[in-house]
Amino acid sequence: MLEEKLSLTILIVFGSITLLQLLYYFVVYARFSFSRKKKAVAMQQVPVSVIVVIKDAASSLLKFLPRMMSQQYSQFELVLVNDHSHDQSELVVKEYQSQYSNIKLVNLESAVTTIRGGKFALSMGIRCATYEHMLFTDVECYPTSSHWLEKMAENFVSQKQIVLGYSSYEKRNNLFNRLLHFDTLHNAIQYFSLAMCHSTYRGDIRNIAFTKTLFYAQQGFASHNHISCGEEDIFISRAATRQNTAVEFSPESFVLSQHKIPYSYWKNHKMGLYYTRHFNTLKNRLLLGFYAILNLLFYVCLVLAILGSLANKPLLFTILGIAAARLLSQYLVYGFAAKKLNEKQVIPFLLLYDIIFAVMNPLYFLSAQIYHHKFQ
Repeated sequence: MLEEKLSLTILIVFGSITLLQLLYYFVVYARFSFSRKKKAVAMQQVPVSVIVVIKDAASSLLKFLPRMMSQQYSQFELVLVNDHSHDQSELVVKEYQSQYSNIKLVNLESAVTTIRGGKFALSMGIRCATYEHMLFTDVECYPTSSHWLEKMAENFVSQKQIVLGYSSYEKRNNLFNRLLHFDTLHNAIQYFSLAMCHSTYRGDIRNIAFTKTLFYAQQGFASHNHISCGEEDIFISRAATRQNTAVEFSPESFVLSQHKIPYSYWKNHKMGLYYTRHFNTLKNRLLLGFYAILNLLFYVCLVLAILGSLANKPLLFTILGIAAARLLSQYLVYGFAAKKLNEKQVIPFLLLYDIIFAVMNPLYFLSAQIYHHKFQ
Protein backbone atom coordinates (compact mmCIF):
# COMPACT_ATOMS: atom_id res chain seq x y z
CA MET A 1 0.00 0.00 0.00
CA LEU A 2 2.81 2.41 0.89
CA GLU A 3 4.59 1.63 -2.37
CA GLU A 4 1.40 2.29 -4.33
CA LYS A 5 0.93 5.68 -2.64
CA LEU A 6 4.57 6.59 -3.32
CA SER A 7 4.22 5.57 -6.97
CA LEU A 8 1.03 7.59 -7.32
CA THR A 9 2.68 10.62 -5.68
CA ILE A 10 5.67 10.41 -8.03
CA LEU A 11 3.37 10.17 -11.03
CA ILE A 12 1.18 13.10 -9.94
CA VAL A 13 4.10 15.43 -9.14
CA PHE A 14 6.06 14.65 -12.28
CA GLY A 15 2.94 14.70 -14.46
CA SER A 16 1.84 18.07 -13.04
CA ILE A 17 5.23 19.68 -13.70
CA THR A 18 5.23 18.34 -17.25
CA LEU A 19 1.65 19.48 -17.88
CA LEU A 20 2.50 23.01 -16.78
CA GLN A 21 5.48 23.07 -19.13
CA LEU A 22 3.31 21.85 -22.00
CA LEU A 23 0.95 24.76 -21.30
CA TYR A 24 3.89 27.13 -21.70
CA TYR A 25 4.91 25.49 -24.99
CA PHE A 26 1.50 25.32 -26.64
CA VAL A 27 -0.31 28.30 -25.10
CA VAL A 28 2.47 30.90 -24.80
CA TYR A 29 5.52 29.97 -26.90
CA ALA A 30 3.44 28.61 -29.76
CA ARG A 31 2.22 32.17 -30.37
CA PHE A 32 5.58 32.88 -31.97
CA SER A 33 6.79 29.43 -33.05
CA PHE A 34 3.71 28.58 -35.12
CA SER A 35 2.90 32.10 -36.28
CA ARG A 36 3.20 33.30 -39.85
CA LYS A 37 4.62 36.67 -40.78
CA LYS A 38 1.86 38.79 -42.24
CA LYS A 39 2.68 40.46 -45.50
CA ALA A 40 3.17 44.17 -44.95
CA VAL A 41 0.57 46.47 -46.41
CA ALA A 42 2.03 48.64 -49.17
CA MET A 43 2.61 52.12 -47.82
CA GLN A 44 4.85 55.11 -48.22
CA GLN A 45 8.15 54.64 -46.40
CA VAL A 46 8.42 56.80 -43.28
CA PRO A 47 11.68 58.73 -42.78
CA VAL A 48 13.83 56.99 -40.16
CA SER A 49 16.72 58.02 -37.92
CA VAL A 50 19.11 55.14 -37.23
CA ILE A 51 20.86 55.82 -33.90
CA VAL A 52 24.15 54.17 -32.93
CA VAL A 53 26.45 54.91 -29.99
CA ILE A 54 30.17 54.53 -30.70
CA LYS A 55 33.08 54.43 -28.29
CA ASP A 56 36.62 53.58 -29.42
CA ALA A 57 35.11 51.70 -32.37
CA ALA A 58 37.25 52.79 -35.33
CA SER A 59 37.91 49.25 -36.58
CA SER A 60 34.25 48.26 -36.17
CA LEU A 61 33.11 51.38 -38.04
CA LEU A 62 35.14 50.36 -41.08
CA LYS A 63 32.97 47.23 -41.32
CA PHE A 64 29.74 48.75 -40.06
CA LEU A 65 29.42 51.89 -42.18
CA PRO A 66 29.59 50.30 -45.66
CA ARG A 67 26.84 47.85 -44.74
CA MET A 68 24.71 50.51 -43.12
CA MET A 69 25.00 52.97 -45.98
CA SER A 70 24.04 50.28 -48.50
CA GLN A 71 20.53 50.00 -47.01
CA GLN A 72 17.84 50.15 -49.70
CA TYR A 73 15.64 52.82 -48.16
CA SER A 74 14.34 56.07 -49.59
CA GLN A 75 14.91 58.45 -46.68
CA PHE A 76 17.00 57.82 -43.57
CA GLU A 77 19.78 59.39 -41.57
CA LEU A 78 22.49 57.69 -39.53
CA VAL A 79 23.07 59.42 -36.17
CA LEU A 80 26.41 58.37 -34.68
CA VAL A 81 26.89 59.42 -31.05
CA ASN A 82 30.61 59.56 -30.25
CA ASP A 83 30.80 58.74 -26.54
CA HIS A 84 34.23 60.20 -25.68
CA SER A 85 36.25 57.97 -28.02
CA HIS A 86 40.03 58.10 -27.74
CA ASP A 87 40.83 56.34 -31.00
CA GLN A 88 40.29 57.35 -34.65
CA SER A 89 36.49 56.89 -34.59
CA GLU A 90 35.74 60.54 -35.33
CA LEU A 91 38.13 60.60 -38.29
CA VAL A 92 36.56 57.47 -39.76
CA VAL A 93 33.07 58.96 -39.46
CA LYS A 94 34.16 62.26 -41.03
CA GLU A 95 35.67 60.43 -43.96
CA TYR A 96 32.32 58.76 -44.64
CA GLN A 97 30.48 62.04 -44.08
CA SER A 98 32.31 63.41 -47.08
CA GLN A 99 30.67 60.66 -49.16
CA TYR A 100 27.22 60.51 -47.54
CA SER A 101 25.24 63.59 -46.57
CA ASN A 102 22.84 61.61 -44.36
CA ILE A 103 25.45 60.77 -41.69
CA LYS A 104 25.20 62.96 -38.59
CA LEU A 105 27.97 62.92 -35.96
CA VAL A 106 27.17 63.92 -32.38
CA ASN A 107 30.26 64.40 -30.22
CA LEU A 108 29.58 64.25 -26.50
CA GLU A 109 31.44 66.90 -24.59
CA SER A 110 33.35 66.01 -21.45
CA ALA A 111 30.80 66.60 -18.76
CA VAL A 112 29.96 65.21 -15.35
CA THR A 113 26.70 63.27 -15.32
CA THR A 114 25.00 61.03 -12.78
CA ILE A 115 23.31 59.03 -15.52
CA ARG A 116 24.76 55.52 -15.58
CA GLY A 117 25.31 53.14 -18.50
CA GLY A 118 24.58 54.12 -22.09
CA LYS A 119 21.40 56.07 -21.37
CA PHE A 120 22.95 59.53 -21.64
CA ALA A 121 24.49 58.83 -25.06
CA LEU A 122 21.26 57.27 -26.33
CA SER A 123 19.24 60.21 -25.03
CA MET A 124 21.52 62.67 -26.85
CA GLY A 125 21.18 60.67 -30.05
CA ILE A 126 17.40 60.75 -29.74
CA ARG A 127 17.44 64.49 -29.07
CA CYS A 128 19.54 65.10 -32.20
CA ALA A 129 17.52 62.74 -34.41
CA THR A 130 15.69 64.53 -37.21
CA TYR A 131 12.85 62.07 -37.66
CA GLU A 132 10.00 60.83 -35.47
CA HIS A 133 10.64 57.15 -36.18
CA MET A 134 13.93 55.84 -34.79
CA LEU A 135 15.78 52.56 -35.23
CA PHE A 136 18.57 51.45 -32.89
CA THR A 137 21.47 49.06 -33.31
CA ASP A 138 25.06 48.57 -32.16
CA VAL A 139 28.26 49.42 -34.00
CA GLU A 140 29.53 45.89 -33.32
CA CYS A 141 26.57 44.48 -35.27
CA TYR A 142 25.63 44.46 -38.91
CA PRO A 143 22.36 43.90 -40.81
CA THR A 144 22.06 40.59 -42.61
CA SER A 145 20.53 42.25 -45.66
CA SER A 146 20.23 45.59 -47.40
CA HIS A 147 16.50 45.55 -46.54
CA TRP A 148 16.93 45.52 -42.75
CA LEU A 149 15.79 49.13 -42.36
CA GLU A 150 12.85 48.59 -44.69
CA LYS A 151 11.63 45.46 -42.89
CA MET A 152 11.81 47.06 -39.47
CA ALA A 153 10.26 50.39 -40.50
CA GLU A 154 7.34 48.87 -42.42
CA ASN A 155 5.83 47.86 -39.06
CA PHE A 156 5.11 51.51 -38.22
CA VAL A 157 1.49 51.26 -39.29
CA SER A 158 -1.77 52.02 -37.50
CA GLN A 159 -0.97 52.60 -33.82
CA LYS A 160 2.39 50.80 -33.77
CA GLN A 161 5.11 52.78 -31.99
CA ILE A 162 7.47 49.94 -30.98
CA VAL A 163 9.06 47.32 -33.23
CA LEU A 164 10.96 44.42 -31.69
CA GLY A 165 13.60 42.87 -33.94
CA TYR A 166 15.96 39.90 -33.66
CA SER A 167 19.70 40.03 -33.09
CA SER A 168 22.12 37.14 -32.78
CA TYR A 169 25.81 36.31 -33.18
CA GLU A 170 28.03 35.13 -35.99
CA LYS A 171 28.28 31.35 -35.91
CA ARG A 172 31.57 29.92 -34.64
CA ASN A 173 32.64 26.33 -34.11
CA ASN A 174 32.91 26.18 -30.33
CA LEU A 175 30.67 25.19 -27.41
CA PHE A 176 30.33 28.66 -25.91
CA ASN A 177 29.13 30.08 -29.22
CA ARG A 178 26.52 27.32 -29.51
CA LEU A 179 25.35 28.09 -25.97
CA LEU A 180 25.10 31.77 -26.93
CA HIS A 181 22.88 30.87 -29.88
CA PHE A 182 20.65 28.63 -27.78
CA ASP A 183 20.28 31.31 -25.12
CA THR A 184 19.52 33.93 -27.78
CA LEU A 185 16.92 31.65 -29.38
CA HIS A 186 15.28 30.86 -26.03
CA ASN A 187 15.15 34.55 -25.05
CA ALA A 188 13.65 35.50 -28.41
CA ILE A 189 10.96 32.83 -28.12
CA GLN A 190 10.05 34.28 -24.74
CA TYR A 191 9.97 37.98 -25.55
CA PHE A 192 8.40 37.58 -29.00
CA SER A 193 5.73 35.23 -27.64
CA LEU A 194 4.86 37.43 -24.68
CA ALA A 195 4.71 40.46 -26.96
CA MET A 196 2.23 38.56 -29.13
CA CYS A 197 0.28 37.81 -25.95
CA HIS A 198 0.21 41.58 -25.25
CA SER A 199 2.66 41.21 -22.34
CA THR A 200 5.76 42.87 -23.78
CA TYR A 201 8.57 42.90 -21.24
CA ARG A 202 11.79 43.68 -23.10
CA GLY A 203 13.56 44.61 -26.31
CA ASP A 204 17.11 44.36 -27.62
CA ILE A 205 18.89 47.66 -28.21
CA ARG A 206 20.85 45.99 -31.02
CA ASN A 207 17.67 45.79 -33.09
CA ILE A 208 14.70 47.79 -31.89
CA ALA A 209 12.66 50.73 -33.12
CA PHE A 210 10.33 53.19 -31.43
CA THR A 211 9.03 56.71 -31.88
CA LYS A 212 10.41 59.90 -30.40
CA THR A 213 6.93 60.86 -29.16
CA LEU A 214 6.67 57.65 -27.14
CA PHE A 215 10.14 58.14 -25.68
CA TYR A 216 9.36 61.62 -24.39
CA ALA A 217 5.89 60.59 -23.21
CA GLN A 218 7.68 58.16 -20.86
CA GLN A 219 10.13 60.93 -19.85
CA GLY A 220 12.91 58.97 -21.49
CA PHE A 221 15.06 56.97 -19.10
CA ALA A 222 14.50 59.34 -16.17
CA SER A 223 12.91 56.74 -13.92
CA HIS A 224 15.98 54.49 -14.04
CA ASN A 225 18.94 56.79 -14.70
CA HIS A 226 20.63 55.32 -11.63
CA ILE A 227 20.69 51.81 -13.14
CA SER A 228 23.76 50.89 -15.18
CA CYS A 229 22.05 48.38 -17.48
CA GLY A 230 18.76 47.37 -19.07
CA GLU A 231 17.70 50.83 -20.23
CA GLU A 232 15.82 49.47 -23.24
CA ASP A 233 14.14 46.68 -21.25
CA ILE A 234 12.76 48.97 -18.55
CA PHE A 235 11.66 51.58 -21.08
CA ILE A 236 9.95 49.04 -23.36
CA SER A 237 8.22 47.20 -20.52
CA ARG A 238 6.66 50.48 -19.37
CA ALA A 239 5.91 52.00 -22.77
CA ALA A 240 4.44 48.93 -24.49
CA THR A 241 0.67 48.49 -24.68
CA ARG A 242 -1.64 45.93 -26.27
CA GLN A 243 -1.92 48.04 -29.42
CA ASN A 244 1.41 49.80 -29.94
CA THR A 245 3.93 46.93 -30.26
CA ALA A 246 4.89 44.86 -33.31
CA VAL A 247 7.40 42.06 -33.78
CA GLU A 248 9.55 41.63 -36.89
CA PHE A 249 11.21 38.28 -37.59
CA SER A 250 11.69 38.08 -41.34
CA PRO A 251 15.26 36.89 -42.19
CA GLU A 252 16.05 40.22 -43.88
CA SER A 253 15.47 42.07 -40.59
CA PHE A 254 18.13 40.30 -38.48
CA VAL A 255 21.37 41.79 -37.21
CA LEU A 256 24.44 39.80 -36.18
CA SER A 257 27.17 40.65 -33.70
CA GLN A 258 30.54 40.51 -35.44
CA HIS A 259 32.87 40.40 -32.44
CA LYS A 260 33.66 37.58 -30.04
CA ILE A 261 31.74 37.82 -26.79
CA PRO A 262 33.84 37.13 -23.66
CA TYR A 263 32.15 34.90 -21.13
CA SER A 264 32.54 37.51 -18.36
CA TYR A 265 30.74 40.15 -20.47
CA TRP A 266 27.90 37.76 -21.31
CA LYS A 267 27.54 36.66 -17.69
CA ASN A 268 27.30 40.27 -16.46
CA HIS A 269 24.82 41.05 -19.24
CA LYS A 270 22.57 38.15 -18.18
CA MET A 271 22.80 39.16 -14.54
CA GLY A 272 21.84 42.70 -15.52
CA LEU A 273 18.79 41.43 -17.40
CA TYR A 274 17.71 39.43 -14.35
CA TYR A 275 18.24 42.42 -12.08
CA THR A 276 16.10 44.75 -14.18
CA ARG A 277 13.19 42.28 -14.19
CA HIS A 278 11.97 43.60 -10.87
CA PHE A 279 11.02 46.80 -12.73
CA ASN A 280 8.60 44.73 -14.80
CA THR A 281 4.97 43.86 -14.14
CA LEU A 282 4.18 41.18 -11.56
CA LYS A 283 2.46 39.13 -14.27
CA ASN A 284 5.56 38.97 -16.47
CA ARG A 285 7.89 38.35 -13.54
CA LEU A 286 5.74 35.38 -12.52
CA LEU A 287 5.50 34.01 -16.06
CA LEU A 288 9.26 34.15 -16.63
CA GLY A 289 10.30 33.04 -13.16
CA PHE A 290 7.81 30.18 -12.98
CA TYR A 291 9.05 28.73 -16.26
CA ALA A 292 12.67 28.76 -15.05
CA ILE A 293 11.65 26.96 -11.85
CA LEU A 294 9.57 24.42 -13.77
CA ASN A 295 12.42 23.71 -16.17
CA LEU A 296 14.83 22.92 -13.33
CA LEU A 297 12.22 20.88 -11.45
CA PHE A 298 11.44 18.83 -14.56
CA TYR A 299 14.97 17.44 -14.81
CA VAL A 300 15.37 16.98 -11.04
CA CYS A 301 12.02 15.19 -10.76
CA LEU A 302 12.73 13.13 -13.87
CA VAL A 303 15.87 11.69 -12.29
CA LEU A 304 14.11 11.07 -8.96
CA ALA A 305 11.06 9.57 -10.68
CA ILE A 306 13.20 7.16 -12.68
CA LEU A 307 15.15 6.10 -9.59
CA GLY A 308 11.94 5.72 -7.60
CA SER A 309 10.22 3.58 -10.22
CA LEU A 310 12.99 1.16 -11.18
CA ALA A 311 11.20 -1.66 -9.37
CA ASN A 312 7.87 -0.78 -10.95
CA LYS A 313 8.16 -1.29 -14.71
CA PRO A 314 4.67 0.01 -15.64
CA LEU A 315 5.32 3.21 -13.66
CA LEU A 316 8.80 3.55 -15.16
CA PHE A 317 7.46 3.29 -18.70
CA THR A 318 4.74 5.82 -17.86
CA ILE A 319 7.34 8.25 -16.51
CA LEU A 320 9.50 7.80 -19.61
CA GLY A 321 6.47 8.27 -21.84
CA ILE A 322 5.56 11.54 -20.13
CA ALA A 323 9.17 12.74 -20.42
CA ALA A 324 9.27 11.80 -24.10
CA ALA A 325 6.06 13.73 -24.78
CA ARG A 326 7.51 16.81 -23.11
CA LEU A 327 10.83 16.58 -24.97
CA LEU A 328 9.13 16.06 -28.31
CA SER A 329 6.91 19.07 -27.65
CA GLN A 330 9.94 21.19 -26.84
CA TYR A 331 11.76 20.05 -29.98
CA LEU A 332 8.67 20.89 -32.03
CA VAL A 333 8.16 24.38 -30.57
CA TYR A 334 11.86 25.28 -30.54
CA GLY A 335 12.41 23.71 -33.95
CA PHE A 336 9.84 25.91 -35.67
CA ALA A 337 11.24 28.98 -33.90
CA ALA A 338 14.81 28.04 -34.82
CA LYS A 339 13.80 27.71 -38.47
CA LYS A 340 12.29 31.21 -38.41
CA LEU A 341 15.37 32.73 -36.75
CA ASN A 342 18.05 30.79 -38.66
CA GLU A 343 19.24 28.99 -35.51
CA LYS A 344 18.67 25.41 -36.67
CA GLN A 345 22.19 24.41 -35.63
CA VAL A 346 21.17 24.33 -31.94
CA ILE A 347 18.37 21.79 -32.41
CA PRO A 348 20.45 18.54 -32.53
CA PHE A 349 21.81 19.31 -29.03
CA LEU A 350 18.73 21.07 -27.71
CA LEU A 351 18.36 18.69 -24.74
CA LEU A 352 21.96 19.21 -23.60
CA TYR A 353 21.74 22.99 -23.85
CA ASP A 354 18.40 23.05 -22.08
CA ILE A 355 19.77 21.05 -19.14
CA ILE A 356 22.79 23.37 -18.87
CA PHE A 357 20.62 26.49 -18.77
CA ALA A 358 18.06 24.87 -16.47
CA VAL A 359 20.86 24.91 -13.88
CA MET A 360 22.66 28.11 -14.92
CA ASN A 361 19.71 30.50 -15.20
CA PRO A 362 18.59 30.21 -11.56
CA LEU A 363 22.22 30.68 -10.50
CA TYR A 364 22.51 33.85 -12.59
CA PHE A 365 19.24 35.10 -11.12
CA LEU A 366 20.45 34.52 -7.56
CA SER A 367 23.79 36.18 -8.37
CA ALA A 368 21.96 39.23 -9.71
CA GLN A 369 20.07 39.56 -6.42
CA ILE A 370 23.19 39.06 -4.29
CA TYR A 371 25.42 41.43 -6.31
CA HIS A 372 22.71 43.96 -7.13
CA HIS A 373 25.02 46.81 -6.10
CA LYS A 374 26.91 46.29 -9.38
CA PHE A 375 23.92 47.67 -11.29
CA GLN A 376 22.93 50.52 -8.96
